[in-house]
Amino acid sequence: MKQTPRMYCTEAHAPLRHATIAQPTTSPSKQRIALFKKLDSVVLFVADIDAAAAWYAQLLGTEVQHENAHYAFVQGPGLLIGFHPADGKCPGGVGGTTVYWEVADLGAAIERLQAHGARLYRGPMTTSLGATAAMLLDPFGCSLGLHCPAGS
Repeated sequence: MKQTPRMYCTEAHAPLRHATIAQPTTSPSKQRIALFKKLDSVVLFVADIDAAAAWYAQLLGTEVQHENAHYAFVQGPGLLIGFHPADGKCPGGVGGTTVYWEVADLGAAIERLQAHGARLYRGPMTTSLGATAAMLLDPFGCSLGLHCPAGS
């Protein structure tokens, strides 16, 4: 079996660790087409889409765009970050999925985010593989993960 590196979480809200998961191999004639091409966007469910979009746009040095009155977005590095009003199906906030951004300097990234109103929620911590990670909450209650690879 071919070995493919995967990311997984060892415990709830723990930093990600690299693992190898066995993948079945197929002959070229039976090769499957991948279902997913790439990560395209992350949508945050928030009480105030305009304020949240403006906060992220300032951090990313970009402009807020609106698809309609209920959806704002900013173009981030390599993906789109969307903002949708929180509701009964998607109340937003911490406790669900956390997107981790790779950073060159964890301490500097934490300081910059805190200066913009985010607050430290977990960490910083060092993983068993030597990477460092932290989770912050943005001013709108959404989790924001930071990851600095080992040796950075």
